[in-house]
Amino acid sequence: MKKIVLILFIMMNAAVLPCWADSYNDIVGKLKRTIATDSLNARNVAEELLKKDKKNPDLAAAIGTTFLQAGRLEDAEYFYDKGYHMKRISTTIINLAGDIAFAKNDKEKAEYYYGRAIYFNKRDPQGYYKYARLYAKTEPEKAIQKLNVLKQYRHEMAVDLKIAGIYYDSNQFQRAADTFGSLPIDSLDKEALTSYALSYYFQQKFDSALSVTRHGLERFPRHPAMNRMVLYNNTELKRYDEALQGAQRLFHQSDDAEFQYLDYIYYGYALNGVGRYDEAIGQFNRVMELNPGRNDVVKEISKAYENIGDYDHAISYYQQYIDKLDADEKTAFEIYHLGNLYYAKGTDQTKTKELTAEKIAALEEADRQYERVEQMRPDSYLGAYWRARTNVALDPTSEKGMAKSHYMKVISLFTDKGETSPQLLEGYKYLAYYYYLKKDKASASLYVDKILDIDPTDSYALQIAGVL
Repeated sequence: MKKIVLILFIMMNAAVLPCWADSYNDIVGKLKRTIATDSLNARNVAEELLKKDKKNPDLAAAIGTTFLQAGRLEDAEYFYDKGYHMKRISTTIINLAGDIAFAKNDKEKAEYYYGRAIYFNKRDPQGYYKYARLYAKTEPEKAIQKLNVLKQYRHEMAVDLKIAGIYYDSNQFQRAADTFGSLPIDSLDKEALTSYALSYYFQQKFDSALSVTRHGLERFPRHPAMNRMVLYNNTELKRYDEALQGAQRLFHQSDDAEFQYLDYIYYGYALNGVGRYDEAIGQFNRVMELNPGRNDVVKEISKAYENIGDYDHAISYYQQYIDKLDADEKTAFEIYHLGNLYYAKGTDQTKTKELTAEKIAALEEADRQYERVEQMRPDSYLGAYWRARTNVALDPTSEKGMAKSHYMKVISLFTDKGETSPQLLEGYKYLAYYYYLKKDKASASLYVDKILDIDPTDSYALQIAGVL
């Protein structure tokens, strides 16, 4: 556990160096090279480097931090101790103590040391930044509150950029977008622009995400994240030609791009949108080639085929996804979704509106899957309700009454709980119409009255009542 926390600390701190970093570039650089090439001798070399200014705790902190970022906790503690016993109080050495505590997963002690560093120098941003990072994911408001204190002392610093990043990391995307938007857009670097655009994308505000992306592309035309946003957002907006331009730039005109499986899925969606169906399927297959062991990707591929109306492939991949789940993971929801895919295939009218043998087979399989949902969740209306709708599709004139027993179960589940719902009304309407067809006016009137008790203005019920 300590090793994991130490790795996390290194990742969190690598991008934010203390204010003294530039002063000791040569020393830190030499020490880093020694750690990499002559690891066993690194502490001795560091001792010699410290002798150049042996009463300077900032230099001791620089050396200790270099060891800490290299994952050498004991050496970091050794040079912290040296810096601590020097006569001058140094916020850099105090912050190093906090960093060491954090690397040991001692959050309380880390908070104490960062607080002490702030106390001794309220204008030094490092203590605030480190304190904020400590709580950025678990208590973001606490982190932001501390950064707002820093703004009182350092008006000229881009503290709002740090605050925006915390909002983004804690999934408060609208607040992140608002804070990023309060800053001059030309002052934002690649990472900030990416987070700004994604803040809108995750809220499904695709036009706003593209507006930010256009600014990013003017400055960073070969940045993969910017080109990715062009592909993703235009696909969501069904602007497929523009999306394909983004795909072209992402795959062929981006620097150091590390492709993600969603890149190929969105590319497939865009190709499908312009009618290049075989190429779209090729992209989906490409995802499977790159991620053969990932079951979550199999599920995404099924969803991709579902979105383009290729239900045979959608069903095939979703069945593969279910087959790979552990027994306790095969919940009613997974079976319900598989039933939905068969139902979608059986009711799809893009090729023909006729109830073909293939559609009947799909609907019968949907009914079997929804029956499994009934058995797994007898307290839920979903299984019975979708069996009812499936049998309506199998008996579109309702003359056979194939959906009758299923709608009656839906009605029973809701009335036993004293609840009303659109599904309950749908059941009443089906039975009113079914008995109307059977010329059983008394039973038809009974269900019409039940509908009107819930909604006296229901046009369907009033129409049947008028005929009766």
